[in-house]
Amino acid sequence: MIKDSESIMIPARISARDLADAINKEASDVQAVLTARNEPAGPDDPLEAKLAIAVAGVLGVPVVIEARDLALEYLYEYETRGEMAEDPEGRAGRLVKGVVESLDDLDAQIESVAEHWSVARMPLVDRNIIRLGLFELQSAPEPSTAVIVSEAVRLAQVYSTEKSGSFVNGVLATLAKSVRGE
Repeated sequence: MIKDSESIMIPARISARDLADAINKEASDVQAVLTARNEPAGPDDPLEAKLAIAVAGVLGVPVVIEARDLALEYLYEYETRGEMAEDPEGRAGRLVKGVVESLDDLDAQIESVAEHWSVARMPLVDRNIIRLGLFELQSAPEPSTAVIVSEAVRLAQVYSTEKSGSFVNGVLATLAKSVRGE
């Protein structure tokens, strides 16, 4: 059995070309697997997490999806459907459970620093990224504040709008000052 520590970590949303780069394979190898599976095989076509894992597996490279990406997907599903199709496991599961259990408190803290924005008015993805980052800031001393904020900005740049990264950065940096004194 291959352990996560022996796997390559990838984001939940990745293009065929970026997957090839991440697993150190040729883009044509990834495209060939996609074609054999009757999937879109353009180099810039986005792959969902399960498909990326399957393609990498066929090419002999174990990959795992970054926990924050998975947690964000589960939180999105929870907020749009009111439930999740399956219970998340591992670190992603702990993050999701913590956010869901602390939702009212997290939202109150976010609203206290988000000038001119109620949580309800924020784009769904942005508010869940901020909730996730704030929960991480509160729940453990590791990872560092810089890593948490940087990862939240990465999520915003990948999954939200062009301006979301700076918005998420501003709100989380302000929250970090009150939560961690930084």
